[in-house]
Amino acid sequence: MKTMKTMKTLKSLMAAAIILCTANANAQTQKYYNTKNEVAITVGTGTNSQLFDALSNLGSVMGSVLITGMATGGHYVGYTTYDDKSYLPPISVEYFHHLNECVSIGAIAALNSYSSDMYCTWESNSGEKKEEKVGKATKNFVSFLPAAKFDWLRKKNFGMYSKIGAGFTYMHEKQVQNNQDEDKEVNSDNEFFFTFQASLIGIEVGSEKIRGFAELGVGEQGIALAGIRYKF
Repeated sequence: MKTMKTMKTLKSLMAAAIILCTANANAQTQKYYNTKNEVAITVGTGTNSQLFDALSNLGSVMGSVLITGMATGGHYVGYTTYDDKSYLPPISVEYFHHLNECVSIGAIAALNSYSSDMYCTWESNSGEKKEEKVGKATKNFVSFLPAAKFDWLRKKNFGMYSKIGAGFTYMHEKQVQNNQDEDKEVNSDNEFFFTFQASLIGIEVGSEKIRGFAELGVGEQGIALAGIRYKF
């Protein structure tokens, strides 16, 4: 149901962008659309996968799965917990081909990941309990989204546009225990899920072929993102 609502919202945004794009394109007396293709690299923040991770509890490992060496004087109990998370900002590459001065079609490939320390409760033979670090968990997200871009203002050194795309994200999760002698993988998981990017407004500035840009929206590239674009 949520997926259907999301798709309806994306279709509405696309329709609105096309109408606005067409109206503004027709109103422009001087058009700059000598280039037919463009590639870009972006860095963003606040992605769908980060939200997905925050709301989920994927891959929890029972403490009993963790390895306990001989003669340690205790054992692990309970579930693992996570702390000290570090994120790799979402990095993406995109390509668009201009069908006309307003509408472009293409695709977006995005990558982001995070790692966090795993903690578990240790209980000694005397009954004393304490929390200690037992390893590290990592999640990697790779996304691919067919997309469309709508340039509703095109000038020689300045432009404004909207962008929308929908596709899938592949997630790989791995948990590794730091044992005394070696690191041992104690859990691994893979999953696919629907994702999208809807940049409501983008602003680009630069030369006719090379421009810096920034966008605001929501999706797998981020709530806010910036990058550099080359047109040819």
